[in-house]
Amino acid sequence: MKEKHIFWFDEIGQDANVLVGKKCANLGEMTRINMPVPTGFAISVTAHERFLEETGARQEIRKLLDQAGDLKDFKVSADVSTKIREIIEGKEIPPDLRQIIISCYEDLCSLRNCAVSVSVRSAGIVSHPGMYETYLNITGTDQVLQMIKKVWASIFNHRTICAAVQHELPVEESPCIGVGVVELVNARCAGVCFTVDPITGDPGRAVIESNWGLGESVVSGQVDIDRYVVDKENLTVIHKTLGEKKLRIVPKGHGVVEEETPLEIQGAFTISDEEAAEIVKIGKDLEAHFGTPQDLEWTIDADRPFPNNIWLLQTRGVVGVKVQEKKTSEQRLKEELAKRLKRVV
Repeated sequence: MKEKHIFWFDEIGQDANVLVGKKCANLGEMTRINMPVPTGFAISVTAHERFLEETGARQEIRKLLDQAGDLKDFKVSADVSTKIREIIEGKEIPPDLRQIIISCYEDLCSLRNCAVSVSVRSAGIVSHPGMYETYLNITGTDQVLQMIKKVWASIFNHRTICAAVQHELPVEESPCIGVGVVELVNARCAGVCFTVDPITGDPGRAVIESNWGLGESVVSGQVDIDRYVVDKENLTVIHKTLGEKKLRIVPKGHGVVEEETPLEIQGAFTISDEEAAEIVKIGKDLEAHFGTPQDLEWTIDADRPFPNNIWLLQTRGVVGVKVQEKKTSEQRLKEELAKRLKRVV
């Protein structure tokens, strides 16, 4: 019996990290607990391994690296990255894998009665935000197959090679990854939500960051975006900051573009207080389920009414934040009053 390499999200859970990568495993877990996750499927880590071995790409990569020279030289490593990616992207996916991927994508299109646009997302066994690549607004079987190879090839992108060299790790042993193929939401806006304040570590407050269009502009940190601080106990917005939001990322053609945000919405908040409260409510449920503060990516569907317009694109444990002891709203109020009295005195 052949090993299974493709899984719909409702077939996997958080225990499938090693099988499909952490991002896909968590999408599967959220699907299984009835969280609002777009329809999609995961391609296993072993499918990537099979592809590299059966196509001969792994052998060609080793040969190239043997002849590459000093990878500490920036120009050398950049050139090697380009050549390795050309090797991978030029190979054909093994026929059985190719057919299953095509079949799953066509099933997705059948559900919607049209050619579905998807995102093709990388999913490492260990979270490395921003290390590998994701491709958005991909339509048609040929494009989906090509973008899967591009995601696979991104384990040899320049930043990954530089990181391996810096840590004295063999570049040819860069770990294989899973791939998620996820239905693309018609995003009015998108962003992230931390279920603990990422600056102060206050577990009683959640922080939302948001921009118009797709969420990549928020994750990249290149745009001045909206920020909301929400009290997790009563789900009220404590404070919000209006960002300039001069740029947004939107679907166009077979991909996405960065464009200037229309002037009439630059000065408007991207989400309502009601939507902010619902996002945090979902975040609290995820925090309780996973047992740790969460960093989740969400999007608002322009085609659906509230509250059914919120979709989850990813969740993972918050890292690099020292979480404070949890306090009630009453305790925080008393502390704030004490600070004010001290300033007056």
